[in-house]
Formats: sequence, C-alpha cells, structure tokens
Amino acid sequence: MRMRFILVVLLSIFLIIVSCGKKQEKQSEAEIPAVKISKFVAVEKWATVSNLETPESVLYDPDRDVLYVSNIRGGPMIKDGNGFISKVTMTGEIADLEWIKNLNAPKGSAIWNNKLYVADIDELVEIDIEAGKILNRYTAPHAKFLNDVTVDRHGNLYISDTSFLNSVIYKFHQGKFEVWLEDDETTQPNGLFAEKDELIVGLGSRFLKAVKFSDKTIRTIAATGFAVDGVQGDGYGNYIISDWTGKTAFVTASGDIKLLLDTSEFKINSADIEYIPGKNLLFIPTFFDNRVVAYHVE
Repeated sequence: MRMRFILVVLLSIFLIIVSCGKKQEKQSEAEIPAVKISKFVAVEKWATVSNLETPESVLYDPDRDVLYVSNIRGGPMIKDGNGFISKVTMTGEIADLEWIKNLNAPKGSAIWNNKLYVADIDELVEIDIEAGKILNRYTAPHAKFLNDVTVDRHGNLYISDTSFLNSVIYKFHQGKFEVWLEDDETTQPNGLFAEKDELIVGLGSRFLKAVKFSDKTIRTIAATGFAVDGVQGDGYGNYIISDWTGKTAFVTASGDIKLLLDTSEFKINSADIEYIPGKNLLFIPTFFDNRVVAYHVE
C-alpha cells in the first residue's frame, strides 16, 4: 500500500509539471489605476514563514485586503481531506493557517458575490467568506484534475481540467456545469484569466492563448517556452505567467517574453500566481518550498 501511495503522488506531481491554476475580474480593483511595468524587475518585499503546506495558489480579496492561499498538503490528486485554505495578511503574516479545512487538494480560486470558489480535484467548492464555512460542493461531470478558476464580469465561472483524460474548460453558472471548450488547440488548459471579451488560457503545451467569449475563436498570444501554470493581467493588455518549475515571466500583448524571476536552480517552485496591477504586487506560492513570496514589479 505504501508503494502504491508513493506512485500515485509521483504521478500527480508529474501531471502538474507537464501541465504546469485565477482567478477573476476583480470589480474593486478596476477602480485602482494600473501602474505600467517598464523595467521588468521583481524585488522581494516579504515571504511568509514556511508553515504553509504545499501552497499551490494565491488569491487577493480586495474587499478585505487579504490573501487566500490554497494548501494541498498531500498528493495533488488524492482525496484525503487534508487540504485547506489559509488567510495571509498583506504584510506576509499567516493570520489563520487553516481558515477552511476538510478539502482534498485545493488549487485555483475566484471570488463572486462574497463567495470563494475553489477547484478541488473533481469539485468546485463554494465557501461563504464572511461565515468562513463551506456551503456547497459541486461535482464537475467527468472531471479528473480541476486546476484553475476565473470569473467573468457576468459572474460566470470558468474552470480548467488539466488531465490528459479530460482536457476541457468548464463553465459554471447558477449551480450548473457545462463543458464550455474542448479543442485540440487548448489541450491541457491550466492557468485562466478572464478579461472583458476573452478568456486567457495558459497551456501545458507551452502556449498562452486567448479565447473569445462570444464565438470561442482561439488566437495564440505567445509560444512561452515553458508550461504555463498561473496567468494574470497587468492592466495594460499584457500578462504575467508562471511555470511550476520556478520561472515567472512578463508577456507583452505582442507576444514578447521578458523573464522576471527564475528560482528553478534553487528548487523553489512558482505555482498559481496572483498580481495586483494597482499596487504592482506579485505573489508566488512556492509549492514544495511551503511559502508565499511577495514581490514589487517595476
């Protein structure tokens, strides 16, 4: 049994590396002018202590000025009930390590109407933020490896399934799932970011693409050179993307790649990132390194 468990964990990690998932169009942030990135330099501001347990994703809540961190604590595909969500302050203190418990392997998340929605293997978990409790668990049909979550301006949630066996993007609205996109051009979707007219999709196949909400037309933004995990917009039509192995890069609207950070030689991962355009703040969950590190991007 021990050997079987180890094999399952190793397979799960392999899928993350190969696929190498937010968030949402934050209404509150729309009022904060974005600050243009020009130097392509990331300067560390703070790092949490290493009390987090396999942090995979970070999400900023502008209404409460706090970060939510998804902790897997176990295998990324194992239903063990060990996963949890942490609250982290904007200065890097862990305010509540196990704010939400009894999850399995939580990953990407998004906020809509004071509810936090978290991808958890084959379920979308709905959390009442004010009450700090789980309200619902919605099972996605045929889902194998739900990864990232984002929300458009109408409240439609989009969830990626990065599995080889079910490589789709779901749409979730009013408690119901539908397969929104299944296309050879978007196999192994991971990081998602909803803009006004397009869904930005980071792929395990080393591409960053955009899909029109109106007719699902797909265009390529960039060949990234590495598998894309997290995707965030900078407020100027450009993007910041991460590669689970440790790279974080800036992608211009024309497809040019500017490397911001590379911590791969130190075995420090860069999983599903968060970025606040109005503050030029980048947050990186370091997965096996068990921290969240904040950077100011110039």
